[in-house]
Amino acid sequence: MNRFLSCAAVSLSVAASAHADVWLSGVVNYTTFFGGSSSGEPLEYDNIVGTGNAEIIINGAPRGTTFPLAVGVNDFTTSLQSGFNGFSLYFASAPGPFDRPFNSLPDLVTYGYSNTPLPLNPGAMVQTNGQFSGTLPYSGATSVIIGDYSLSVTGLGIAVDGVRNTFQITVTPVPAPSAAAAFFAAGVVATRRRRPAR
Repeated sequence: MNRFLSCAAVSLSVAASAHADVWLSGVVNYTTFFGGSSSGEPLEYDNIVGTGNAEIIINGAPRGTTFPLAVGVNDFTTSLQSGFNGFSLYFASAPGPFDRPFNSLPDLVTYGYSNTPLPLNPGAMVQTNGQFSGTLPYSGATSVIIGDYSLSVTGLGIAVDGVRNTFQITVTPVPAPSAAAAFFAAGVVATRRRRPAR
């Protein structure tokens, strides 16, 4: 490998190793219309302590648990039946308890009717956090940047057994601007070195 490309690859590797951790800190599960808007308010379930909503159990963990996310695929199983097909997801860069203000807009939202997450309509009225918390319009974005990571929902399982749902979050490091610039510059240099002399 060209030494310039090797240097850039090392720079990207170092940048990735310095990324802050990311946690899934809050989940609100609810029912949706086609398009992603809430259809079940104020019927909602969450794993957030102190909201007054009915409890949702995620990966068998106690209410209030924050889940560390690894780079790559992260799988979650909930305790709810298939009728609750929308998920409002909240993330944090520290493992402390959920601390968003009441009625906060979620960082990422997904919904579906089968085993594939569907894109939300821009402006869909999605469920927020807290009992009788209402709904707020969501941008329709299918990924979100938290710290140095891009997060997206890449799997959704609406159960047929009536007792659980699943969802999957994929975490991808976002290269630091300096590392990305170094990689680009190395590529330009390598391209120039490979051109035949005239």
